[in-house]
Amino acid sequence: MNIENPMVLNNWHDKTSEPEMKKDFFGDTIMPTDDYVIDSGEVILRDNLERYLKEQLGFEFQTAQ
Repeated sequence: MNIENPMVLNNWHDKTSEPEMKKDFFGDTIMPTDDYVIDSGEVILRDNLERYLKEQLGFEFQTAQ
């Protein structure tokens, strides 16, 4: 009797055929439900927007007193 390992039988999955996950400017994965902005072709998650504005464009954020 020849029993095959199910881990081998289900090893048909080829990672090269998987669609590449979209990444934002900082390398974070963009999910279909995420909000993002595009600046000159750069995709930035909304959660990373303040960081992008500070680090890449020199914006300064202040709180009114």
